Amino acid sequence: MKEGKENNYKLCYENLCREFDKYNPEEVAKKSGAYYDSEKKQFTLTYFNKEYLISYPKGSIVLKDDKEKDLSMDENRMLIHKMLILSYLYRATNSSLTNKWVPFRELEGVGHAYHGFAKIGIDKLVKFFGNKGELFLKAGLKLGGKKVDVGDIGIEITVLPNVPMTFGLWIADDEFPADTTILYDCSAVKELHVEDLAGLCSLAADEVIRVAELI
Repeated sequence: MKEGKENNYKLCYENLCREFDKYNPEEVAKKSGAYYDSEKKQFTLTYFNKEYLISYPKGSIVLKDDKEKDLSMDENRMLIHKMLILSYLYRATNSSLTNKWVPFRELEGVGHAYHGFAKIGIDKLVKFFGNKGELFLKAGLKLGGKKVDVGDIGIEITVLPNVPMTFGLWIADDEFPADTTILYDCSAVKELHVEDLAGLCSLAADEVIRVAELI
């Protein structure tokens, strides 16, 4: 079963790569905030505070600094990240931020089918951070985030150049259990497909937790 799933991810990624030559690289760079080197035929894109190199038109993706590679990440998870990067490059519009922050369920075009994906990310954060407010803050800052006024501790992280996310943690106490929220700027739906934004809630939670485990 796992092998079949891996093959599905690989096929989806390969299909996305085949679409790349339909896009003008200069336009992609302008709309996505990536840098395009026309001589090397290569994009440089910052994703979760790491620089990735994306070849054009092949679509192969590698970390610019191999020392930042997460050796614990399995092939499936890496393929999911790569698909999200390509989806962003294809869809990004460089629309202006609205500065109106909403939970995933309130984004335009979100259907009930995707709600569970966003909740998975929230549940992961609650389970791991519960009463570890200081660790939550440190992990967010390590990812290039900045402190914001959401919950007891809030962090805004620019996951992709046009897609900031805000994470808020309410620390558990004697009266109330821990809670978290994940917020998007309303413009996010113009930069990534709703399905990708749903999955990003869980991916982002995993990334914050991964960084926290290294502190």
